[in-house]
Amino acid sequence: MRSFDYLKIRDKKWDLEVLTLIAKIHEYKGKQELYIKQKPMSLEKLVEIAKVQSTEASNQIEGIVTTDTRIKQLVNEKTSPRNRDEEEIAGYRDVLNMIQYAKLHYRSTSGWNQSCSISAVSSL
Repeated sequence: MRSFDYLKIRDKKWDLEVLTLIAKIHEYKGKQELYIKQKPMSLEKLVEIAKVQSTEASNQIEGIVTTDTRIKQLVNEKTSPRNRDEEEIAGYRDVLNMIQYAKLHYRSTSGWNQSCSISAVSSL
């Protein structure tokens, strides 16, 4: 596992472009948190739409297709799969749910954001 020494960052010289990008990330993160607090229902609806669209697009790449109504029902767990293609769609839905659960669960863990940042930087 790679390690990241934050003390080395302190000694680096940063140009204005990099510092501006960091400031924008910080600003947008604050706006995102405000939006999450003020409009959680709107955000939940957008997440639902994104899940359906992601599921449909990903499965189309694999040659798995069904009607829009069936995809929405499967993604929202309103029905059971009727065939192998629909089982694949339901499996994709389950993976998306696991990812979302893990993100919400680990967001509250104190070192999660830091470890993600370290992984992202060390993979460059």
